[in-house]
Amino acid sequence: MVLGLANQLREQGVDCTIDQYEESPEEGWIEWMEAHVTNSSYVVVVCSKGYFEKLQTKNGDQGKGVRWEAKIIKQEIFNNNGKNPFFVPVIFGEENRTYIPRAISAVTYYDVSTESGYENLYRRLTKQPAIQKPPVGNVVPFPAQPGVRFDPKRQFGQEAPPVSQVATGKNSVQIGGVVGDVAVHTHGGLKVSVLPSPGAIGANSLLKQAIKERFNKIGEEREKRFGKNAYPVMYKNFKRDFEIQNQAWTVIWDWPEATANAIIDYLDAKHANTIAGRNEAAIARGTMIPGKGHLFAREKELLAHLGLEVSSPEVKEALHKFFGVTTHTKLTKSKHWQWVLYLETQVRELVGE
Repeated sequence: MVLGLANQLREQGVDCTIDQYEESPEEGWIEWMEAHVTNSSYVVVVCSKGYFEKLQTKNGDQGKGVRWEAKIIKQEIFNNNGKNPFFVPVIFGEENRTYIPRAISAVTYYDVSTESGYENLYRRLTKQPAIQKPPVGNVVPFPAQPGVRFDPKRQFGQEAPPVSQVATGKNSVQIGGVVGDVAVHTHGGLKVSVLPSPGAIGANSLLKQAIKERFNKIGEEREKRFGKNAYPVMYKNFKRDFEIQNQAWTVIWDWPEATANAIIDYLDAKHANTIAGRNEAAIARGTMIPGKGHLFAREKELLAHLGLEVSSPEVKEALHKFFGVTTHTKLTKSKHWQWVLYLETQVRELVGE
């Protein structure tokens, strides 16, 4: 898996180096490690259970290289006054988060077993942040406010004072709270933004985020099958089902919180109907066996690490040896799943995990 990550980074323009590319460096492994740490823009630290256990081992021959790397990391952070400018922790699966060494646990880590995790890592390494900080604009001048005098009628609400507010300059922003009738005069286009009312979905940041994340999960899964049209179709169907065809789907942020459960149940049902959702449901039911599509994709990925393809003679020979068949069409889903787990073991042995 580490070799596959390094190969993919190199294919996409990142000059990535790992020890698997070297048989025996002339300068020796210690000098080789220190030179690459010193001369690299970033050092990607792949954190796994095996790596962490070697790091914790105090004596013995196993883990000497890992412990030496740890000393280099700690020394570099010490030399930078406790700052970590270029050590980037990476994991294969969220369950490995606990194996990130303490020296680098305070910085952002990346789960490259997901598309978004790999994309974020790639953006980091190639200095392509997803969000660019805009330049600071010019200060908008405001007129001085007149002096305020005490007026009993104004203080006790017997008479509403007139309201007058002027904005000058381009893209001026005015924020205010007014009681009573308000007349707005403008020479150009006027855009009024209204914050969600208390008790609306949009006023609850956690609830709003939960709904947005569900939309994104569905969109990502649909995009794998239907391409870039997946998102517009998803939102179109949502607007149809909630009878808001002539409005933006974001109108739901103004809906009462009482409607949130119905929206969440709807989105969860949609995700459950995706390939990923059906796999999750199968595991939840206790079968632990994903769908055929997932098994074929995983098998292809694992065979690539071993330098093989689904149609390779070695694969057919192994299928006949283990299951008495020479073609995948005669494998039951259970046997196909066992075959994939066997390949995972072979790949782990290949990379030394």
